[in-house]
Amino acid sequence: MTRRTSLTLAATLVAFAALTGCTGAGTASPTETAASSASPTATPTGAIGDPDLEDAFAEREQFFRDQQFASGSTSLSAVTPAQKDFIAEQRAYIESQGAVWSPEYETVYLALTADACETSILNGHALETTTFTTHLQTSPLVATLLDGVPEDQRTAATGNLASVMVFGTSFLCPADSPQWEAAYTEVFG
Repeated sequence: MTRRTSLTLAATLVAFAALTGCTGAGTASPTETAASSASPTATPTGAIGDPDLEDAFAEREQFFRDQQFASGSTSLSAVTPAQKDFIAEQRAYIESQGAVWSPEYETVYLALTADACETSILNGHALETTTFTTHLQTSPLVATLLDGVPEDQRTAATGNLASVMVFGTSFLCPADSPQWEAAYTEVFG
């Protein structure tokens, strides 16, 4: 199982919880969804054997090693200082909204953020609004989390997911965060 698939599977465990986490006050139970496979949400341009392409994939692999995400795991836990800071702030926010924190939130929030950082890496750290919207529209992780959300609530739910994801980039890939923040602001205001 690839790291990408592991992140997608981890996120599927808590689709409803992730969508209600920023605004809900309940304690929704996680929903487990099987994901057969996941492909990268963004692929760098270039031909096979292109040094830029090879560098991007090498950087991506190094990112996952640095983040210490366990290969094959369906749950993620904060282990690095940056991850712990991110999760501590998210937990404080969730609890300040009257919701009950659960480990599933941690898994989803880390998976969303890692997915965004991976997209930055595979796009040569050049993120524009079109890349941002394409990421949200084509990410298997985002699609899984939005599965079953009524059409009239999808924009708000997508914005909630994107908000957590963008905030997380300021911890896990801070050099890319300003681009994510600018794109988020342009799309969601």
